[in-house]
Amino acid sequence: MTRLKMKRLLLCASIVLNVLLTTIIHTSAQHSGVTYLKGATVVDLTGRAPFQANVILRDGQIESITTSPTVPPDGHVIDVSGDYVLPGFTDMHAHVTFLRDDSYSSYDRATSEQVLKMLLAYGITTVRNPAAPAVESVRLRDDVANGKILGPRILTAGEALNGKPFSTEAEIRAEVKRQAAVGVNYIKVYANSTPQQTAVAIDEAHKHGLKVIGHLQITDWPTAAGLGIDFVTHGVCWSASALPPQKRYEYEEEVRHLGPMKARIFWLESVDVNGPKMNRIIKSLKQHHISVDPTLIAYKTKFIPMERYRGKQNVSLAPRAMQESWIDGGFTADWTPSDYARMQKAWPKMLEIVALYYHEGVLLTTGSDLPNSWVVPGISLHQEMELLSEAGIPTQDVLAMATRNAAAALGLDREIGTVEVGKRADLVILAANPLDDIRNTRRIKYVVTDGKLFQPGSLLTH
Repeated sequence: MTRLKMKRLLLCASIVLNVLLTTIIHTSAQHSGVTYLKGATVVDLTGRAPFQANVILRDGQIESITTSPTVPPDGHVIDVSGDYVLPGFTDMHAHVTFLRDDSYSSYDRATSEQVLKMLLAYGITTVRNPAAPAVESVRLRDDVANGKILGPRILTAGEALNGKPFSTEAEIRAEVKRQAAVGVNYIKVYANSTPQQTAVAIDEAHKHGLKVIGHLQITDWPTAAGLGIDFVTHGVCWSASALPPQKRYEYEEEVRHLGPMKARIFWLESVDVNGPKMNRIIKSLKQHHISVDPTLIAYKTKFIPMERYRGKQNVSLAPRAMQESWIDGGFTADWTPSDYARMQKAWPKMLEIVALYYHEGVLLTTGSDLPNSWVVPGISLHQEMELLSEAGIPTQDVLAMATRNAAAALGLDREIGTVEVGKRADLVILAANPLDDIRNTRRIKYVVTDGKLFQPGSLLTH
């Protein structure tokens, strides 16, 4: 078969598959007016113990949570006896506008739509897209909101400000204004931004009523907190200022000569988890009410080459375009067995730091940082929850991070995050109790988004 014939065959197959997917999506959604969830065990994540009740959904909201067996005359009954009803999960770090390479111009809308269905199938009903091509991400967000495509509710930032080409005050302010006019929800400040550049971005964003997400390094977290940053991402800052003074020069030399990713081995080996620098970071996060999404799964997949994440069973779940983007081995492709061994030995410090945030009262949320290498849409958030559990965080609090905490961080706690009357009907229905084992979050029977109920199997077909 010639290459041209093969391309035509693949194109035809893709068209047929898209038609089938559209049919599945429309036929798998249950009654979208009034739904009566009968016999549920409600895990509402308000702090209340699980309880038995019937949950009535009407017009996209939770109308009542009741022990009454009376079904509304227009209700569609779904028997969930023995199942567990929770708030839908939130992925606070999901780059759902998929790019085929590092350029914003390589945006792949078809794969992005596929990613959204996968997220929804895994119970994720809200996502924060923390950096993306602004125009395309706003269009994707709005198409979900308007029912043109299926997926979780999206809140999005635009292109990240990362030094050049937005380095002068005038350039930064102009770019923030442009993104605000496009309609983004957030502004993103990235690792190479200096404190002065970060300050300008925050000031201009706040003038437009936009909060600022920081993936920071040159600007350390306490400095950014003092400047008014609203969120920081990832479990640690990787800033030299977080290390003991005698370690900073050596770390900066490693960054220069080995690159920032390999230098992270030394950073983690050198950081004093209980020292004054880490205490200063934690104090600044708490004082300024800044939330953190640790994205442990994005680190674990890069830093420790485990079959659990890099093996075919996990990788094959991802869209083909995403799998192809991982072939080069990602950010740690140049690491030696010795590098990986050092990082594996240092890895427990990463868990210690996140556990310290938890115990000190930092507002923690869950995020996957897809599509980093081997971070599979949907399942990766459940892997993140499992890693947070491995860090020693109690199961109920890990669940709260993925629901109630995320809603609070986003300012949406009156709409989502708990199972309560009047809130948006974004729910996940599990076949087993997640409080018994965090891995039970994977045992999804139904996902409800805006009152519409879906079975995950149909959404995962791709």
